[in-house]
Amino acid sequence: MPSEHALLSASSSHKWLICHPSAKMEATFHDEGSSYAVEGTAAHALAEKRIRYFLDKGKVVTRKPKEVSPEMWEATGQYVDICVEKIGEARAASPDAEIFVERRLDFSPWVPQGFGTGDLVLVSDKYIEVVDLKYGKGVEVAAKGNPQMRLYGLGAYNELGMLYGAKRIRMTIVQPRLNHIDSEELSLEELLSWGETIKPLAKKAFAGEGELTPGKHCQSAFCRCRNTCRAFSE
Repeated sequence: MPSEHALLSASSSHKWLICHPSAKMEATFHDEGSSYAVEGTAAHALAEKRIRYFLDKGKVVTRKPKEVSPEMWEATGQYVDICVEKIGEARAASPDAEIFVERRLDFSPWVPQGFGTGDLVLVSDKYIEVVDLKYGKGVEVAAKGNPQMRLYGLGAYNELGMLYGAKRIRMTIVQPRLNHIDSEELSLEELLSWGETIKPLAKKAFAGEGELTPGKHCQSAFCRCRNTCRAFSE
């Protein structure tokens, strides 16, 4: 069975694309998780359930389960409303547009054994779009130039690009608790060109080679090595 988590995950690409050995170093530490991670997982599960209900029934569920907090219900509802709009847009471009929820995306042609999960993936004649729910409310996350989203875009193209031959890739981040939505749209040529530039970096990271490179990513990306890393302490 393959690992549930990729060594070079899209979500940690902010680190390993800059500090190449960090991925292998972090793998030696136990991830204890946090209450924020638990909350985020619950929000993703609820959002997935609500979108699947819409795709199955053709309407949005409005009755809140007793065990769900009002804040999470409202936030996931905002996210689902945005997703419903995007589903309508994709179907307007192609009546038989493909819609995927929690789709595994394989970007291993660019990153060794690399894969991740797209919260919502839409494929039409017009474009491929990957939508990512970020439940946190600490810092706004930009989509433009975001390596996590670009890796998801590569994975979506790799897995689904032959369905319609779309030549544009859109990557969207939704942070409902901050009322923040941001997108980056690239031509397929632009995205594939970026993918080629990261290939040698990903190869180094997978081998654990290269120099330790401390920076703001050590804190902002929650590197588990930062308390024992000499480069960071220096």
